[in-house]
Amino acid sequence: MIKDLVLKNRSYRRFYEDVEVDSQTLRELVDLARLSASASNKQPLRYMLACTKEKNALIFPTLAWADYLKDWNGPSVGER
Repeated sequence: MIKDLVLKNRSYRRFYEDVEVDSQTLRELVDLARLSASASNKQPLRYMLACTKEKNALIFPTLAWADYLKDWNGPSVGER
C-alpha cells in the first residue's frame, strides 16, 4: 500500500481553475499535511489559505516554479 502511494506521488504544477476548493477542504488538507514528516519533526511549514480568485492572483507572482525549467514561467491562466 505505501509503495503504491509513493509510486503514484508527483509534483503537480498545473491545476483546473474551474474547480474551486472551499476553505473547509483547505483546512482539512493542511491538518493532514501537518501530520506528515518534517526535518527533526520541527514542523517548519506555515500555511496561508487562499480560496478566492483575487487572493490567488496576488499570491501567484510570488511562486517559484520548477527550477530546472529555466524558460518556463509556470502554469498559464486556466491552469493555476
